[in-house]
Amino acid sequence: MKIRGAALAAAVAAVLGGVILAFGPLRAVWLNTGLRIDYPWPRGASALVAAGGALGLAVLTRSRVLRLLAGALSLALALGGAALLLYRLEALAEGLVERRLLGTARLPWSEVTAVQPEPEGLVVAGAARRIRIDTTQLSPDQRAGLERTIARRVREATESK
Repeated sequence: MKIRGAALAAAVAAVLGGVILAFGPLRAVWLNTGLRIDYPWPRGASALVAAGGALGLAVLTRSRVLRLLAGALSLALALGGAALLLYRLEALAEGLVERRLLGTARLPWSEVTAVQPEPEGLVVAGAARRIRIDTTQLSPDQRAGLERTIARRVREATESK
């Protein structure tokens, strides 16, 4: 009985600690050829640890309802962790590339038709594709740098036509 109680306490601690450590801002990295925005890898890893803790709760819990809830929580945390690990936005010489859990969106600078700033984001639109960049987690300096990089790349692409 003591081992099961200790295992339950460890699983709860893993869930709570993992969830707390999974939150945090994006990171902007200036490259020689542009800008990359992503989450630091410990954020995604923390969410995966929390998913493992929730899976432990599902295994250790006796109640069927709690077992289903813990299993669903484990699945949600695993998907969230994978999304944090995979997210990347790059403003490179060839265009804007946004990688997410369900795929990658590419928009060459020569195809950009409009850049629309919004209070909580930035929309870069092309003829066939729109990429909405959530800037709520960026500092004002990082958002300004992103806007300047996109404006410069779009201007260079239109001048070279």
